[in-house]
Amino acid sequence: MKIDDRWEERTGFQERVAYHPSIDLRTDFVMVYGIDDSMPERIKEWQECGYVVHLMTGVAWGEYQDYLYGQVDGRNHWDEAQKNRYGETISHGKDVPYMVPTIAFTNYLTSRIKKAVDAGGVEAIHLEEPEFWVEGGYSEAFKREWRIFYKEEWTPPHESVDGQYRASKLKAFLYKRCLDRLCTELKEYAQVKYQRTLRFYVPTHSLINYTQWRIVSHSPNCLVCQQLMAISHKYGQGLLVRLMSMVGSQKKGHLKRLT
Repeated sequence: MKIDDRWEERTGFQERVAYHPSIDLRTDFVMVYGIDDSMPERIKEWQECGYVVHLMTGVAWGEYQDYLYGQVDGRNHWDEAQKNRYGETISHGKDVPYMVPTIAFTNYLTSRIKKAVDAGGVEAIHLEEPEFWVEGGYSEAFKREWRIFYKEEWTPPHESVDGQYRASKLKAFLYKRCLDRLCTELKEYAQVKYQRTLRFYVPTHSLINYTQWRIVSHSPNCLVCQQLMAISHKYGQGLLVRLMSMVGSQKKGHLKRLT
């Protein structure tokens, strides 16, 4: 394979460790995973081996303990972890909670990803899985966002269909805001400082899968499915199946594009 052919970027894989011959799959591009301190060096090593380099990091969860424990700005951010109605943290792993995408968290991700831009040669950024669990919506950060967005006191989502709908609407808005801020600021940063154009991708599960797992994402159609789930919680699962069938037939083209 000629190195020049790699710029077609037809094949790629994700890898969180530095280059090693044993994992040299000879694809066109590699998605260097994670934004820890080793990230700039890992980018450099994959580039030197001829790969087109992308960066991927989680936008809802990741190894962000420095942010959580206040090492970034002196403030503990565990109040931004998603929580359920029983006060339990919704986690992806030890010290890896799903996050409420606050402005502070978005700024943290932006500052870390800028280091990838500064490292040079990163062609694209993948902001993975913007996910807010339906059972979430009870953390202090979410309550603050509710008061800002709705200009009224927070309402527990589980108490009514309207409460669940409004919580899901806010969850979708928060991730849309997060992605908009990240992409806009980083695109401008790359242009102003390096006269380079960055591409952005948002890898997600399918709309049907998110509905099955009870996850809200930034997609407006995902919000539609959460509304249906709130209705089914009150009126029964049989109604959900019939309504989902209607949505699937009307949104068939969109569903294909997401899966």
